[in-house]
Amino acid sequence: MKLTPKQYAEVLVNVVSKAPALAERFSESFWLMLKENRQEKLLGAIMRAAQTIWNKRHNLVDVEATTPSEMSADEQDALRERLSQALGKTVQLKTKVDPSIKGGIILQIDDNRYDASVSGKLQRLARDFTAI
Repeated sequence: MKLTPKQYAEVLVNVVSKAPALAERFSESFWLMLKENRQEKLLGAIMRAAQTIWNKRHNLVDVEATTPSEMSADEQDALRERLSQALGKTVQLKTKVDPSIKGGIILQIDDNRYDASVSGKLQRLARDFTAI
């Protein structure tokens, strides 16, 4: 019987959660099982589903913050703290630099994108004017 990526992910997370010492050995066996079942192409989907399950169980959220220049450690800590308070979860923050956004910030939280960048505001303004 073949499982869905979510079902495989549940098994993976359950084993890693209950027996962390066996995680490495289990992951090798897990990969071999996928290969034997010719389902190795599902690995990406399985890992994404496992990350989602893990985050939900541990009250974590992945956030990617894009800014026009590098954020200092203090700025990252302050952003992480404000987001944690607002979301009620522990924030795992990744930062990215994109000088083309000119200023402000773009946040990617799960499947939601929040664009508070200067370039994003200018694009919305231009779109609004062309709609008139």
